[in-house]
Amino acid sequence: MEKSRTEQQIAQAMSRVIDYYAACDSTQIAHTLCVHEYTRMLAMREGYDERKTGLLEIAALLHDIGCPSAKWKYGDSQPIHQQREGMCIAADWFASDPSWLEAQDAQWVVDVVGAHHNAVKAEKLGFEVLYEADLIVNLFEGYYPVDYANVYFHKMVRTKSGKQLFRQLFARWLNKD
Repeated sequence: MEKSRTEQQIAQAMSRVIDYYAACDSTQIAHTLCVHEYTRMLAMREGYDERKTGLLEIAALLHDIGCPSAKWKYGDSQPIHQQREGMCIAADWFASDPSWLEAQDAQWVVDVVGAHHNAVKAEKLGFEVLYEADLIVNLFEGYYPVDYANVYFHKMVRTKSGKQLFRQLFARWLNKD
């Protein structure tokens, strides 16, 4: 069966990201693929169409591409640094292959990469499921203290599907509502 254009774009992003991380920071691969899969699942549960889901998947695959550069340049991968670096890298990737995504879609992905830790921009730009997926994976990986899961749940998780998944994964840390 032939892949749709969206599936081809996602496969291209996945291949490019894996090649990129394999060359500079292979520890990012598992994190990225996990965020991608949670993003995909949440987008599907929210009922997003194929185009929106595909763009979210591509953004999820590219969301942390600024981390290796930020670590090299600034000695850390703090959100402000990784987002700034990631925007530049994503913009360069799309500029090097204009047939990959339409210009407005490429710009949206670049904007998401540059704001993926910002809850307000997640809502404004419509990437809440990616924001929530990254939060969940970061909690599991220890980047955020799991003891604060209840606070994160109430202040940062907005979508119905994100709340459902968060409850499934972090039930023992959540206060009963």
